[in-house]
Amino acid sequence: MGIFDIFKGKSWEEKNAYTGDTPPCPRCGEALTKKYEYSDTYCTNCNFGLDDDDDSSESLSVYEAAEIWVSNGKDEDYMFGYTEKELENAL
Repeated sequence: MGIFDIFKGKSWEEKNAYTGDTPPCPRCGEALTKKYEYSDTYCTNCNFGLDDDDDSSESLSVYEAAEIWVSNGKDEDYMFGYTEKELENAL
């Protein structure tokens, strides 16, 4: 620390840093992270909030995915992010 550093103000990152509490992650339960006051929260454990596919408006329901999966011979390429157990239970 130099002699003139006491006259410096806080940096932009220090001024905008988020210091409050965050809610738990809806996927894994870990505390969410928020870097700045204006930024969105995200999970460093499971990447919730960072995934591009969080938009569920175009996602398949487990029932639709199960039908497609079965019609393709239970090929793992047609599981659409569901587990085999989830797809079997949806049938």
